[in-house]
Amino acid sequence: MSESVTVLALNSDESGLERMKLNASKALLCDGSAVTQPVSGAFYPATQPVSAASALPVDGSAVTQPVSGAFYQATQPVSGDFYPATQPISTVSALLVDGSAVTQPVSGSVSISGTVATTGGALSVSNNSMFSSEVISPAASAQSAGLDVSASLNFVIYGDTNNTSDEVGVEISFDNSVWYDAGFMIYPDGTTGNFAKEVLSSAKYIRINKKNDTGTSETISAAVMIKS
Repeated sequence: MSESVTVLALNSDESGLERMKLNASKALLCDGSAVTQPVSGAFYPATQPVSAASALPVDGSAVTQPVSGAFYQATQPVSGDFYPATQPISTVSALLVDGSAVTQPVSGSVSISGTVATTGGALSVSNNSMFSSEVISPAASAQSAGLDVSASLNFVIYGDTNNTSDEVGVEISFDNSVWYDAGFMIYPDGTTGNFAKEVLSSAKYIRINKKNDTGTSETISAAVMIKS
């Protein structure tokens, strides 16, 4: 049988006969109506994946499209207070560094640059008489009273005499009792007889020891200036 044929068959509820077509292989022909039909072969869903080497147009332009909504870039801005690693400190009182809040001692060498102003009054100078028109007989000598010079390292011995040939001797002592030669002499001016010498000494006491080796009487006045 090469063509389809029509046959009569009892329907499903056996209430009557229905016409049905058989093909040449005697398979029942279906017209695809009124019922769901099975499908064989590859099936593709409604949404298909797309692979392309270049951009696909989505609005007919094939250009970069605007994006709506929040967009976050790689580096985000940060608002609020930012504190660096090292903080400045402002304070109206001293900061405690060792629990005392007082002036601290400094060890080692300290250098000062620039000009540093100092305040203070002038030093005072005292004038201490040793001889006042003292007369020394020929071939004799005279010693003044001891003078305490321990308050200053520097002092000046000065005066005048009519004996210009003999030197003025100076002696030192620790106890104002036992005296020693100071190791230097003061020589009067050969014309005026005036004499003066600035002395640097650590002695506690000094005195003048004046010898007159001339054949006439000598008159001498002497004093010591001390700055303190």
